[in-house]
Amino acid sequence: MSESADENVVVFVENNAIVNKEIVRSKLTDLVKEYVRKLLDQWNPEESDFIVLNVLQTVNLKLPLTKELYKRVEKYGVKRVGDKAEVEIPTYEIIYNSQWMGEDMQMKKFVVIMPYVNDDVINQVINNILSPTEEAGGEGEELLEE
Repeated sequence: MSESADENVVVFVENNAIVNKEIVRSKLTDLVKEYVRKLLDQWNPEESDFIVLNVLQTVNLKLPLTKELYKRVEKYGVKRVGDKAEVEIPTYEIIYNSQWMGEDMQMKKFVVIMPYVNDDVINQVINNILSPTEEAGGEGEELLEE
């Protein structure tokens, strides 16, 4: 069971900026549960929702992949798309400080936990989370005109 102690990254985001990153050797789901417990203490239930999301994030990697990079991503369904490789990385978002603005939620503080691939993948995932409407070239996000 190689999942027993994989390298994962915990990314702390405040006000749309990465404020800290930690690489932790642990089983991914155990790490998520550990951070949910830690972040519950920082959550103010009178001001914010507490939300845990499990989302597959699609990232693009430049080809050719190094052997080390391929080993890190092979279990996440590597597909060739044009001149890039596309991979779906399992990510967990723990939102513990947010504010609703009508139908939109503004995430003030949240943590993203995912398998560690490299810093470029971390940046792609965080950008996908922070600007979902800008990434709307995909699955049905442009159903309505503004």
